[in-house]
Amino acid sequence: MSAEPKSKNYPEATNEWKTPDGEFFWGSAQQVKNDPLNFYLQAQRQNGDYLKLKAMLGFEWYFLTNPTAVEHVLQTNQKNFRKPDLFMKPASLMLGSGLLTSEGSFWVKHRRLSQPAFHRNSIAKLASTVVECSEKMLSRWDNMPDGSVVDLQHEMVQLTLSVAGRALFSIDLAEHATDVGRAVREAFAIVNAKMFAYPLLLPLWVPTSEHQQFKQSKGIMDSVFTKIITERRKDPDEHNDLLGMLMSARDEETGAGMTDDELKDEVVTLLIAGHDTVAAALSWTWILLSQNPHVMAQLHDELKAELDGRSPALSDLEHLPYARMIFDESLRLYPPAWGQPRQAIEDDLIDGYLLPKNAIVSLSQWVTHRHAELWDKPDVFDPERFTPDKIKARPKFAYFPFGGGSRVCIGQSFALMEAQLAIATIGQRYQIDLVAGQSIVPDPTFTLIPKGKISATLRRR
Repeated sequence: MSAEPKSKNYPEATNEWKTPDGEFFWGSAQQVKNDPLNFYLQAQRQNGDYLKLKAMLGFEWYFLTNPTAVEHVLQTNQKNFRKPDLFMKPASLMLGSGLLTSEGSFWVKHRRLSQPAFHRNSIAKLASTVVECSEKMLSRWDNMPDGSVVDLQHEMVQLTLSVAGRALFSIDLAEHATDVGRAVREAFAIVNAKMFAYPLLLPLWVPTSEHQQFKQSKGIMDSVFTKIITERRKDPDEHNDLLGMLMSARDEETGAGMTDDELKDEVVTLLIAGHDTVAAALSWTWILLSQNPHVMAQLHDELKAELDGRSPALSDLEHLPYARMIFDESLRLYPPAWGQPRQAIEDDLIDGYLLPKNAIVSLSQWVTHRHAELWDKPDVFDPERFTPDKIKARPKFAYFPFGGGSRVCIGQSFALMEAQLAIATIGQRYQIDLVAGQSIVPDPTFTLIPKGKISATLRRR
């Protein structure tokens, strides 16, 4: 450890940041690039909750994993933190100026315009859509021989893309699932690489093979969504869906709505949040259930007792607490949004540590959710962690799969509803078992997904 510079604004900042050992030139950058999940987890377990990490060219960033520190950044003093350029610039290549990538008054305006579409009453109307899309997938499974093997992740992507298409546009995007799904993954793989390469970021006009692939992938998405918006403009009142609500939303002060480009950016953002993350979370949930048959059996007992074979409705969810506990525990172990970067606008004091102006801050759901001082046997799948009493006993930000503060995920309620209804619908009719012998490892791209194809056997119940 080296002496930290003191701030005249915070003379009480007496704690010193720990810096894990790293290579002389690269610092910790290569370790983060090669295996970020393991590096960050071991760095916390070996060095504690307040770390200063170093990379080449003198670049430094601060890694905070204590729930109090997470709460300070995301909620208590959130006005002093913004999303940094190392996230914003690469992500905006894909998402434009959507809710994930905008800041300041523009973000406030768009959050205000978008919020009514995610009001409890609005998303409640979509519950039947989730069940219908799930049952349509099950009908396709019914036409396959019992014991058929499928790519589990692909099935969940198709399902959530179908739900997102119906919820956003009143159309089934399943026919575009392969093209759009592949385009999203390929484009975000390049975005993810650019985040690690920042600030050595080549502009898109440089004719590299990566850039050509990115432009092709983004072009596929732009063409699909631009066509949808253009057609909808011809008859904006035809459908009562999320796109319709966004198109009709007006700013309270100016009376202006969103432009077509702004709509497209929000639609792409909502589609990513509305299908890619939920698909990843559902994939991990079925993987964990297959690996823990006693939990699967208890889930089936609950579904049998409450539903007895009928289709679930929104009103059933409060009577399926174990299904919710399973999904919460899946999000703890494998949070789709596994890290959140921020940048300090001014000097700040966190638990006696000075955080200097412009400091890059890294928060990680992956690490805090596996913090040994917060969770007993943190790497073990145990839905009983999410009984009401245990939830109340933990610090609020020991668990934050949807972020927190004013920038908490706008689609949180919809995602939870969608996942629980899908689990209840699918779990009643099918047993999903992993094919033996395959390696299941997380792939920390923009979304934390299982790496590669996940082969699973479908058996009717």
